[in-house]
Amino acid sequence: TDPPDLNKPTPCAKLQCWLDPTSMSRAKAKERIGERLEQQYAKWQQRSKLKYRRALDPTVDTVRELCYRMRETAKNERVLLHYNGHGVPRPTANGEIWLFDKHHTNY
Repeated sequence: TDPPDLNKPTPCAKLQCWLDPTSMSRAKAKERIGERLEQQYAKWQQRSKLKYRRALDPTVDTVRELCYRMRETAKNERVLLHYNGHGVPRPTANGEIWLFDKHHTNY
């Protein structure tokens, strides 16, 4: 689903992680995209022991808890948050991201 504030050019890219998300159900597409992102990060960082935490369509509370746990686990190391905000408005000028509530009815 495209964000409500998106003006899509024609033609535009349709693939995500080299996958056409419209060729399967939304639930299956988000699972496959998450798997492929994880595989791509693993390929790029072969020497590192990366830890992944997938959160597909997370709520605000889920992201807050996930970030807290990742920061705590990482100690002085880096933490990368890959935010793929399809279906929600773009991040604000302050860098705030949009998330749905647990029923996917409100941001």
